[in-house]
Amino acid sequence: MTSFDTPAMPSDDGCEGSRDPLAAALQALMKTPAMRETLSILIPEVLHLWAGDNRLKNKIAGPIGNSIQKCLRPASYRDEGRASHSGPVMPEIVTALMAALEAAAKAFEDFSPEEKEKQVKAFFAHFGTGQTGRILTRVMHALHDLHGAHPTALADAMTPVLQQSIVKTDFGALRDAADTMAPEIRALAIGINDILWRYPSKLVLSLSLLPDLMNLAVVCLGETIGRFNRAAPDLVADILLSLIRSVDGHSFGAALNELTEVVRKIHTGSALIGEPGAPRLLEDLRQLVAGIAEQLDSRTYWAARVALAEDKEILRRSLVAVLADHPDVITEGIKTYAARQNPVWRARRQGLEALDTVPDDDLETALEEGISDLDLQELGEIVNLSGVLANRLMALKPELIGSLAEQVAASLDMGEIESALSDILHAIGPPLRPIWRAVLPEILAETCRILEPTDDEYETRMTEVRQRLRALLVGETVTS
Repeated sequence: MTSFDTPAMPSDDGCEGSRDPLAAALQALMKTPAMRETLSILIPEVLHLWAGDNRLKNKIAGPIGNSIQKCLRPASYRDEGRASHSGPVMPEIVTALMAALEAAAKAFEDFSPEEKEKQVKAFFAHFGTGQTGRILTRVMHALHDLHGAHPTALADAMTPVLQQSIVKTDFGALRDAADTMAPEIRALAIGINDILWRYPSKLVLSLSLLPDLMNLAVVCLGETIGRFNRAAPDLVADILLSLIRSVDGHSFGAALNELTEVVRKIHTGSALIGEPGAPRLLEDLRQLVAGIAEQLDSRTYWAARVALAEDKEILRRSLVAVLADHPDVITEGIKTYAARQNPVWRARRQGLEALDTVPDDDLETALEEGISDLDLQELGEIVNLSGVLANRLMALKPELIGSLAEQVAASLDMGEIESALSDILHAIGPPLRPIWRAVLPEILAETCRILEPTDDEYETRMTEVRQRLRALLVGETVTS
């Protein structure tokens, strides 16, 4: 492994060499009893592997290993024995690693800007040798060869491990732990917020990183998309379309089938485990919404909705103000309206054409099953309740509707409306006249049939309407 540019390490007496952060980290790590104990175990094992079955090498390796153990182990370790210190070794190693990282960070912090730049370049130069890429390539080649000979080799090797892990894991204990974690997480959140709000400046600075991260993401995205825009159109289209061609439609269809089946099973199961006429899903959702409503501050909620509506208005007004300063954006949108709307109409036409190609028997069956199940009674109840609410409103505040209508009429420019309507009717009247002549006779004929005398509860009113209509046609005056 290549070292940093400055090989000297700081000495134990405080004299500094090149203040290499890696050297400082290693020195801090080596000073910890846990690491020295670990090395006193590892080095004799390495010597033992080196010696193997060679008697001469074993004669050499044994004393060397014992000597290294005596030198590396602190006196307390040698006196009390290794077994007594086997427990705290791992925590001390973690502590030692953290101390080493802190020492490296401190040493790096004390560097001058020039030294920092030099050390950073030297550090990342380790990754510029291509070794990482070569290792990854070799691993991918090995996996490719392995899959060629045994397509499920990794799965076969990992499945028993996963099986044992799942079998030996007490998911009930995990569930119990998860159930008891809510107070812990809440307490942690409170503690973190207490700390952050104790130092508001740190909180503000930490939050100020979010726009910088967003800006960075946008810059990266813009640069990536810009490279595509600088490429030839056929190349860009070929790249993106190749991605679409790589998508397995059959797999998506199969997954969609399974998803729809899950939805159907939930609906059916909800009806089976619930009370008759009351699916379980309905009751559970009712309880959920009830819990939310109990805690909801309705005044604050609707005040927030009003604030959002006003903010949307501000956004729209800001957008309109910007567009007013850039009229080309508006005019280009108007110019392309037809080009944007025509594909929508063509798609709808094609959909109707596809429906028209359905055989009559199939279409009849589909329409019968689809329309006959409409709950028109519910539609009737909607109309009834709307009438009831309208009558209650008129009884409680009879002048409200009239006042609203008067305000609307007062705000209208009748001259402009009359002129616009007259111009529009004169423009579209002749072209649409054949349509009116085709549909109006049937409309008027049905109107006449409605006005004919009939023995029902509405006949008194209809008689009055016929008299008014006759008087209008012959020029008579009818008193109310």
